[in-house]
Amino acid sequence: MMMTARGSPRINLLQSKVSQSKLSPKGRVTKRHGSSSKVRASWNPELEKSLVDLLHDHNTPEYKGQNGWSSDTWNKIVKKFHENNPYVSYTKLQVQEKEKELKRVYKMLKEARQQSGVSWNEKRWMIETEPELWDNLIISFPKIGKFRTKGFPLFDALGELYDGTNSRGHIQLHLHSAIPASISISCSGDRS
Repeated sequence: MMMTARGSPRINLLQSKVSQSKLSPKGRVTKRHGSSSKVRASWNPELEKSLVDLLHDHNTPEYKGQNGWSSDTWNKIVKKFHENNPYVSYTKLQVQEKEKELKRVYKMLKEARQQSGVSWNEKRWMIETEPELWDNLIISFPKIGKFRTKGFPLFDALGELYDGTNSRGHIQLHLHSAIPASISISCSGDRS
């Protein structure tokens, strides 16, 4: 058994390692040299869907400018997100980072789907192709590998959000926000 004296270099080293990282209810916080940085938030599919639903709710000119959602809108989104999911506590930055990640994944899958020999399984929300083509996709899109066996059910919702289209390329019109309730719209092809 190795004994160390109080104040020895070994005790000091052990104590400093213990004080360097502590757990908090908001996630793991790592402290180094007087600064702290948060580790990425832990997201699951339900939380991702909750965020995407809120982004859809705030996808109007009232909340968005040319460069995306305003800071005030992000504050509203984060507040509503926490009201809907009281068991998590993410910072505004963590929520914004998740939105950016979802957008990157959407754009990657959208581009991959356009490659020759690649198809999209609507029921499983997955890319389907031959193993050799998967190898090529992974070379072109290094982060796509996990979607070889994992679906991405948010693809259509993100397409509507970022492109205004669904998975089949049809433009989605959100007429309900632009047309007063007193106006009736007929969508029949009849022009009499």
